[in-house]
Amino acid sequence: MKKFFVIAALLFGSPAFAQETKTYRPFRYETACMIERGIQTYLDTCVVIETRETGGALRTRNIFSNKFGLTIKGRFDKEKGYMTWDSHNKFEYKWEYKIGGNGDLGAWTYVMPGFLVQNVSWD
Repeated sequence: MKKFFVIAALLFGSPAFAQETKTYRPFRYETACMIERGIQTYLDTCVVIETRETGGALRTRNIFSNKFGLTIKGRFDKEKGYMTWDSHNKFEYKWEYKIGGNGDLGAWTYVMPGFLVQNVSWD
């Protein structure tokens, strides 16, 4: 019986059976953002924090605007695709990025209805 406990302790206590936890390093940057209200647009500078998979694919993206009091959180779900949550609607929904804005001002992308962010990647 002692041998059984010793073998069990060695077998299940070994690091080979320990689960490896993945850590994702966040990448933070600031970029221009814009909210549309009717035909008017209002500019701000947003903070964007992204995490990516080991291969480089986008895992999560959080966008913060202090001026508009808005937080947008995006994440990739294996079954549903890219899901978005924002502090205005307060529920999660599927949103596919769309091209928007004036081409003269750089690359603008709709990250939620009526809200554009400049120079974000689509992957």
